[in-house]
Amino acid sequence: MRTCCPALIAILCIHVNAQELSLPDSIRTEDLREVRISADRTYGADALSTEQVSDAGLMNATGALQVSDAVKYFSGITVKDYGGIGGLKTVSVRGLGASHTAVALDGVMITDSQTGQIDLGRFSAGRTGSVRLVSGPDNDMLQSAAMAAQAATVNISLHKPELDGQRMKSRAQLKAGSFHTVSAQAQTDFLVCGSSAVSTNVEWLQTGGDYPYIQNNGSSSGIMKRKNSDVRRLSADAALFSGIGQSDLNVRACWYQSEQGLPANILYNENAASERLWNRDAFIQATLRSALGSRLTLQTVAKYGMSRTRYLDRDVNNSSGSTDNRYLERECHVSAVLLYRIAGRLSASAAVDGRRSELQGVSSRYILNSSAALKYASESLVLTARLNHIATREHALDGLPAAPLSHLSPVFAANWTVWPAAGLHVRASYQNTLRLPTFNDLYFEQVGRRDLRPERAQVASAGLAVEHAFRHLSLSMHADAYDSRVRDRILAVPGSNTAVWMMKNVGLVTTHGFETGLELACSGPVRYGTMMSYTYQRAMDKSREGGTTWNHQMPYTPRHSAAGTAFLETRPLCAGVNVIYSGKYFCNAYNGPEYAMPSYYELGFSLWRDLKLESATVRLKAECMNLTDSRYEVVRNYPMPGRQIRLTASVDL
Repeated sequence: MRTCCPALIAILCIHVNAQELSLPDSIRTEDLREVRISADRTYGADALSTEQVSDAGLMNATGALQVSDAVKYFSGITVKDYGGIGGLKTVSVRGLGASHTAVALDGVMITDSQTGQIDLGRFSAGRTGSVRLVSGPDNDMLQSAAMAAQAATVNISLHKPELDGQRMKSRAQLKAGSFHTVSAQAQTDFLVCGSSAVSTNVEWLQTGGDYPYIQNNGSSSGIMKRKNSDVRRLSADAALFSGIGQSDLNVRACWYQSEQGLPANILYNENAASERLWNRDAFIQATLRSALGSRLTLQTVAKYGMSRTRYLDRDVNNSSGSTDNRYLERECHVSAVLLYRIAGRLSASAAVDGRRSELQGVSSRYILNSSAALKYASESLVLTARLNHIATREHALDGLPAAPLSHLSPVFAANWTVWPAAGLHVRASYQNTLRLPTFNDLYFEQVGRRDLRPERAQVASAGLAVEHAFRHLSLSMHADAYDSRVRDRILAVPGSNTAVWMMKNVGLVTTHGFETGLELACSGPVRYGTMMSYTYQRAMDKSREGGTTWNHQMPYTPRHSAAGTAFLETRPLCAGVNVIYSGKYFCNAYNGPEYAMPSYYELGFSLWRDLKLESATVRLKAECMNLTDSRYEVVRNYPMPGRQIRLTASVDL
């Protein structure tokens, strides 16, 4: 690893990506009014559905180490966290499940056909410019067909150069924290060939993860330490942002490698936690947006990536005494979107995506997504209609593959400016989506079933949004009610006996929910602001009337959750405070008292100061996460860390 990493980083610095130098964002058709936390941010009052953005300033104020830490402050979202830095972290929006939420990097969708799980804990907040959540149809007419077919999208925009007339800018950052956590980052942005810019970034993270937790076991309860929770990660990326005539070219290449332990469920003997996981991921993606005259815009995307995974368990009751599984997944993705402005207020777009995913030695999948959309936009009214189509074909190396699929999904959305002077908007949307079974769902030995049907979801929402600016004060708020239905859920259930489980399509889940958020920010010599969110979700099992789980709340879905953060920025010192609350929920589809998970909260506090030197800016920051040392579990028997301290020093040149 030591010999290959410098060479790989050097290769990555040759390839590169784009989104914003001072160049227009090549993924969007409309400007997102994003600024630093000390100025006006927005919930997207003119958006067709709930749109929330966390920029670098907000992530700094909340002490986010990973992207999964930042999205916890959004409304309508549930983060499933298996504990610690190395624990898997997935998101579910509006009770639909993680597989119905698309995750994109710089507007290009990330997929994992083997498991369907995108771990948001992999993405460092330090190299992220912003995170944008759209819970429903997007305003973007240049969105790829695959992204447009999703019920919700989380778009992670990595750092983009802001050179402000300089030829080069650099940053170095060092973090040290509890449980032997150390992180180092180096970043350089520079101009090349006139208006083109290159950004390079390398980050290393290491943690022991050996945090204490309370083992509740009757009279023998006590404090123990988490074992096999160590993590070592290296990520590197290089990006090119270039304007070529009437075109914008963005290229990004990324490398990621990690080695970590997989801590055991604390009900089991901690000495048996012997599982290890290795990942080696690399991809290169390019986005080209071209203006073909005054009315036509063409956007093309190409991506190639590969992922190597190794899972090792040295303590298995088999003939060899261990399990050593290795997987190689490859993906190739191309996309084209054509936008035509028919008239001043009317526009249309057509998109087509082709994707090939392969799990070596198991299966390959071909997906063709297509989409056609029509949009009317005046000063007071936005109307959008879209029709998405997906067609799939599979090839299995052993036995019959899953059957081909063809499916049409309609989308409708509207936003009406009811009171322009107050910035009051009313909006409503409806969409039909599906999620495909993963390779593991279909082909995993003894468990997978090749006759699985895709999950089919319908989501309807309606609400209002307000966005208004006074002299130095900006206000953004939203309130949306939604109803979602998921049919043919894909779950592992007992087969002929409890020792043999099978993947099956079972029943119906309905979710009635309400989400709201408020944000205030004041600019000036002393800058301050606050952001708050609240979510109510009633996610019920409607599979079989009269069954033992009929009308029971779905596992790991709290009815009530809330989050908030406040900050104060002055010249001598800046401070931030944040809190996350989750109400009671259940870890089983049967809501018996033995499966109840208690409510919990986590409070954090941070202080930082910027020191202006002749040619550099130095930031010193101290953070305390879980200030009250609250002991809780998000996933049963996977305890979260208690109080943590983190110190950060960074230098901008």
